[in-house]
Amino acid sequence: MSPGIEQLFFGIAAVVATVSSLLVVTRRNPIYSAVFLIVMFAAVSVIFMLLDATFLGFMQLLVYAGAIMVLYLFVIMLINPREGDLPEDSGITEKAFAAGVALLIFSLLSFAISHSNEVERLSSLGPIPLIPEVSASHGTIRAFGLELFQKHLLVFELTSVLVLVGIIGAVHLASRGRKGGSTAPSEVQDGKVNSDV
Repeated sequence: MSPGIEQLFFGIAAVVATVSSLLVVTRRNPIYSAVFLIVMFAAVSVIFMLLDATFLGFMQLLVYAGAIMVLYLFVIMLINPREGDLPEDSGITEKAFAAGVALLIFSLLSFAISHSNEVERLSSLGPIPLIPEVSASHGTIRAFGLELFQKHLLVFELTSVLVLVGIIGAVHLASRGRKGGSTAPSEVQDGKVNSDV
């Protein structure tokens, strides 16, 4: 792929990811937010593939846009939010305050990144050097596995423990809710009480 076409695809994917991420947090209906989040994950996976991280790109599609978002959509469908249950649109004051906080956080992050030691070290070296030739194993499953399980093994294990704690907590809350009360609807219970009386 020529550099011009690659930059064009990168620009399109970046714009789609940015716009869809903004639509995720501004939609009133959670189903629309979830759909735009899937679009954002797909655009990020395209960016990974353009950076020769093919494995990460496919994992982004399979894990995030596939499994996790299907789980989110199932939860949203189980909750079944109706038009009357959705919160009212915020006023101009609340929207302006939220936009100001987001702009402040973005400005702080941009300042911190631009004044970091690594950025200052790279800027002191002069113009951006040519990218060296990428090895054939770059972005493969083997290279990713060696990087993950050698250099980042502790973080990986801590994440697995965190997921296990979440699963145990969900099972505990579900079992406690099942023991706590009757599963019969209140109308049936009222009808039974009224017939007994």
